Amino acid sequence: MNEDTKKEDRRVRRTRKILTQALTELLQRKQVNEITVKELTDLADMNRGTFYQYYRDIYDMLEKIQDEMFEKLDAIFSLPKDGDVTEQTGPILMDLFRFIEENQEMCRVLLSPNGNMNFLHRLYEVLRNKCLHLSLGSEPMASKEDFDYRYTFMVYGVAGLIRSWVSRNCPEKPEQMAELTNHLIISGGIA
Repeated sequence: MNEDTKKEDRRVRRTRKILTQALTELLQRKQVNEITVKELTDLADMNRGTFYQYYRDIYDMLEKIQDEMFEKLDAIFSLPKDGDVTEQTGPILMDLFRFIEENQEMCRVLLSPNGNMNFLHRLYEVLRNKCLHLSLGSEPMASKEDFDYRYTFMVYGVAGLIRSWVSRNCPEKPEQMAELTNHLIISGGIA
């Protein structure tokens, strides 16, 4: 990669980062359908032409941000084929909470009432598929319904923890949250 390409890549990353920060700020105050490209670019101190070099509209931008986040989350949830599920849960949760802490502003708005419900549904589905994959390799499931109830209990509990943690500006360290979450998953709730 030559020097000009590196500079351009840096500029592109910087521009997208500034636009993302502006979108995050606006989503803290209003719903996505209330945000205009003009309002976003004014806040980011860019012209609309720059925005349109990367995105078709606000929804396209939000979708691309979510796609990038899910690529990273998918890497976190990708598990080795072999090994005890209980041994893998802790490190996965640790990586998950670190990711959330690093992206807490965007996670906060996506998980808020102003966020995009598609993000939450997509997150639940990704987690469900990973949990189903894990459960197929461990103890036998009593039934699909049994799995669905266990999954629903676990994922909504974890999502609730994440929402609470993020809404309080992540005061505990990711390691503490991973340990607490793992304990609650294993114990099935408050012991």
